Amino acid sequence: MGELLAMPFFSRGLIALCATGIAFPVLGIFILNLELIPARFAVMHAALLGGAIALILGFNVSVAAMLTSILAGIAIAIISWRGRVSAGGSLGLIMTVCMGVAFIIFYKGNVHAIEAFNLFWGNILTLTDADTRVTVITAAAILIFLCAAYKEIHIVLYDRELAWSVGVPAKLVYGGIMLSVCLGISVAMRVTGALLVDAVTILPAMAARRIGKSFKALIFIGALFGTGMNLSGFAVSFVFDIPVSSAIIIIGAAALFIIQGAESWKTYLLQRGKLNGKT
Repeated sequence: MGELLAMPFFSRGLIALCATGIAFPVLGIFILNLELIPARFAVMHAALLGGAIALILGFNVSVAAMLTSILAGIAIAIISWRGRVSAGGSLGLIMTVCMGVAFIIFYKGNVHAIEAFNLFWGNILTLTDADTRVTVITAAAILIFLCAAYKEIHIVLYDRELAWSVGVPAKLVYGGIMLSVCLGISVAMRVTGALLVDAVTILPAMAARRIGKSFKALIFIGALFGTGMNLSGFAVSFVFDIPVSSAIIIIGAAALFIIQGAESWKTYLLQRGKLNGKT
C-alpha cells in the first residue's frame, strides 16, 4: 500500500475522491430537495461541451467545463426560479444542443478516442496536479458556502416562497446553490466522467435521506457515505480491474439496496408485532 501511495497518480486520485466524497453529497441533497434532476442533466451536457472545446483548443478541461456549466447554470436559475424546472422544455433544448455541438467537435476536431472516452467515463488516474487542486478548492468552496449560509440554505430547500416571505435573500441563496451544483458537476465530470456524475452526488445523498432525519444529519451521513463509497470503489476497481466510477456506482447501489432491505425488514417486523398484539 505504501508503494501505491508513493505514486503521484494514485495519491492524486485518492485526494480527489476524499474531497468529493466529503463535499459533493451536499450537491446531491440540493439536487434532490429542489428537484433539479433535469437541470443537472443540462449542466452535465454543458460541461461536456466545454470539455470537448478544451480538448481541441488545448485548454484545461476542468476550467473550460466550469465556464460552460456556470453559463448553463445562470440560464437554468433564471428559468427555474419561478417554477419547477422539471416542467421546462428549455432544459431539454440546452441538453440537446450541447450534446450535438460536442459530437460535431469530436468528429471535426479528430479528438482521440481515449480523450473522448475519459470525458464520458472519467479516469481518476489521469488527474493532473492542477485538476487535483481545482477539485479540492471546489470542495472547500462548497463547504464554506454551506457553513456561511446554513440556515438560509435550509429554509430555501424547505420552501423558496417561505424563505422570501420571512426576509431571507432567497434568490441570492438559490443562485449560490445553483453555482455550487454547476461547479461540482463540472469538477465531478473530470473525476468520474460526464455520464457518471451521480456516483459522487446523487447516490450518497439518496443513502443519507434513507437514514437522516434532519438537515444536519443528512449532511454528515452523506459525507460518510460519499467518502466510504468513493474509497471502497477505488479499492474494488484495483482488485477487479474495472473503472473507478463504475465501481463507485456498484458500491453505492449495493448500499442503497442494503438500507432499503433493512427498512423493509423493520417495517415487516413492526407490522407483524402489531398483528400479534391484536390477536
